[in-house]
Amino acid sequence: MLSPIALFVYNRPWHTRQTVESLKRNELASASELIIFSDAAKSEKNDYGVAKTREYIRSIKGFKSVEIVERKVNYGLARSIISGVADVVNKFGRIIVLEDDLITSAHFLRFMNDGLDIFENDERVISIHGYSYPVGEGLPDYYFLKGADCWSWATWKRGWDLFEPDGVKLLNELKNKNLTYRFDFNGAYPYTRMLEDQTKGINNSWAVRWYASAFISDKLTLYPGKSFVDNIGRDGSGVNYETGKKDHIAKSVISSGYKKISLENIAHSESAFNCIEKFHKKSRSESKTKKIGHIVKRVVKSLLPPLLAGAYNMLFKRKGNEPVSGFFGDYPSWESAVKDSSGYDSDVILEKVRNAVLKVKNGEAAYERDSVTFDKSEYSWPLVSCLLRIAAREGGKLGLIDFGGSLGSTYFQNVGFLRDLAELKWNVVEQKKFVECGREMFENDHLRFFYDIDESLRKSASDVILLSSVIQYVEAPYSLLDEIKKKRFKYILFDRTPFFLDAPDRILVQRVSPSIYEASYPTWIFNYEKFMDFFAGDYELITDFDGADRINVECKFKGFLFRKK
Repeated sequence: MLSPIALFVYNRPWHTRQTVESLKRNELASASELIIFSDAAKSEKNDYGVAKTREYIRSIKGFKSVEIVERKVNYGLARSIISGVADVVNKFGRIIVLEDDLITSAHFLRFMNDGLDIFENDERVISIHGYSYPVGEGLPDYYFLKGADCWSWATWKRGWDLFEPDGVKLLNELKNKNLTYRFDFNGAYPYTRMLEDQTKGINNSWAVRWYASAFISDKLTLYPGKSFVDNIGRDGSGVNYETGKKDHIAKSVISSGYKKISLENIAHSESAFNCIEKFHKKSRSESKTKKIGHIVKRVVKSLLPPLLAGAYNMLFKRKGNEPVSGFFGDYPSWESAVKDSSGYDSDVILEKVRNAVLKVKNGEAAYERDSVTFDKSEYSWPLVSCLLRIAAREGGKLGLIDFGGSLGSTYFQNVGFLRDLAELKWNVVEQKKFVECGREMFENDHLRFFYDIDESLRKSASDVILLSSVIQYVEAPYSLLDEIKKKRFKYILFDRTPFFLDAPDRILVQRVSPSIYEASYPTWIFNYEKFMDFFAGDYELITDFDGADRINVECKFKGFLFRKK
């Protein structure tokens, strides 16, 4: 009998889709029952994410059956899982459990079901676990550890019956039996402190109580030597992040194959335990060293006078004899610059930007630029002034196309001064991957995402087109600008665009600082007079303003507001 799959979701439609799509690629998916527990919003700011997640899960196909349990009130992750698992195992006798940020191998369901079948009647085994720490060499194909884990797991009713929800009782037992050191992987990871925090209400982790329940009962969990699961919840969007587990998240390479489960001994593997202990110690040491390094840099930089601070920045931004980031070269054609670049169409860029904008949306950061988050609001005052002036002339209404607007970076940065307008329609035109992500995670009453200008105009009238730090990255910028002029926008607004005041147009390659993400792409620096002459016949210049961007090339970043004559 194939085990039912319980999937617990909340307000992350993009993550949920990735989890379900990977699960559907499993050979046993079409024969498996999927039960989805959808928690209700904790507060008004979560309403949109919950609604979009529920909209998606109602469309899921590819399984033997799909049952959706929509909570009417917010349970929270711990209560949702504890009650949901109990409901399923009491009905079916066994369960496979996933949360909404886990990507699975195509062999994941085979492994979980095989483990459930093989050890169903072995009282020594409490669960099967799909994730394994990326310790490198040293782990066997399969092994047992004392305790239980939380990143994709399976159990039986007899196993879940041992779950003890009372953290105080668990903590006292660990201390009375002198088990805390071993419980913490010989001091390598602070699980005891996590349990103590749970008892104090600092976190509400069900997972540490599940681990403790199994550990105290001297039960075993089966692990694969190569992980069948990876976690995509490293973006700060999940409950684990909020309860301080971010440094425990370790990226794994998902196994591409599957070996039949075979073990000589049903016993705790001390060799595997030692490997994971070393992994924890190394990870925490590296994390601590990195934090100390950042603190030292900030302190040193704050004590330096401006002249030396500039030299310090140059020192830390250089790699060998060449700066790590900046604008380089003088290319004869766009094609030659492309060959010397990695390009924009990178999942790494999308993931970094998505994670940063998500923090802004959730109130964890004030604003984001180029995937970097900032703690203090910094409005783009010239841009906001231009937009408010346009709205004043248009009866308090602002309909805008943000061409190349990422996932709404400029919108989120400045919406605080725009949301009180009589009408605000901010339409982002972007690459396909960004549009798909934006529609799933960031759309709201004001913000929408479209594949091209024509689609945006069909759905929503716009008087303004905004090009903020974008036209310089287009292969044929003047051809695009000519097309934009033909759309007869009332206003064309530029921001963060680089110009030479006394040099011709030039093609360079921009290298992004590795601290942001690894990428490079072609870029233009325009001749100022040529650029202004291009608009002279059709548009009048209302105002211009300087941008704050500074690069390693002698040029000036400018912004302009043009109004159609």
